[in-house]
Amino acid sequence: MRKAVLITIFLTCLFGICLSVGATGVDDNRTRAIASRGYQTIPKATFREIFLEHLCRRLGKDKSDITVSRFKVSGNIPVPQGEIRFRVFQKDKRRLAGFVRLVALCSVNKVVKSQVKLSGWVDIFESVVCSGRNLKKGEIIERDDLYVARRNIANLSRDIVTDMSKALGLMAKHNIREDTCLKEWMLERSPILKRGDMVTIVAESDNLKVTVPGRVLEKGYLGELIKIQNVMSRKKIYARVVNSSTVIVDF
Repeated sequence: MRKAVLITIFLTCLFGICLSVGATGVDDNRTRAIASRGYQTIPKATFREIFLEHLCRRLGKDKSDITVSRFKVSGNIPVPQGEIRFRVFQKDKRRLAGFVRLVALCSVNKVVKSQVKLSGWVDIFESVVCSGRNLKKGEIIERDDLYVARRNIANLSRDIVTDMSKALGLMAKHNIREDTCLKEWMLERSPILKRGDMVTIVAESDNLKVTVPGRVLEKGYLGELIKIQNVMSRKKIYARVVNSSTVIVDF
């Protein structure tokens, strides 16, 4: 009798546990079904892709020129089923390099459903002009002084030189170390005339051309008007620099 009672108790406990587990499983499934019914979650990879595409479009770069690291998504809540579209914009006016923050408005069937914050560290690679040797202040830059290299410009200033032709013939404003990425502020135009130089002043019309010697009274750049003294008459006039030995009077 005692054995039968023990068996009955054991079976009761066993079936009770099984029934309890089975009921819990049904409730969980129902809860999950209700939570996911009619909603969809946008993968983080999707936001990463639209983040990169926005950068490429705004910077005029290919995807191979940009790398994104430490990417984060905030506010990515489930949205209703339907056609999803994104509008990405930048709240501040910071440069799109280094640490970048964007906002993505997520619309479903043309109705905005969420505002998602995107952020990441952006590195931009570009071909830039670098010094091939140590350049001294006042040196005129020539082709052999430069080379082009692909560098990460995320932490460099915006006025970096990317076209070698824009550096040739310019003068170093100060000493520049070898392998330095050149910036526009490092360079300045080199005057082809300096105070005291002797030049030929040319004045001409349709039927007449007159030339007289002149003395330069200020440094002159190609194509600019500078003050010249006519050596013959001692008069001071303004003439346009043609080359290192000639200026022309504009009528």
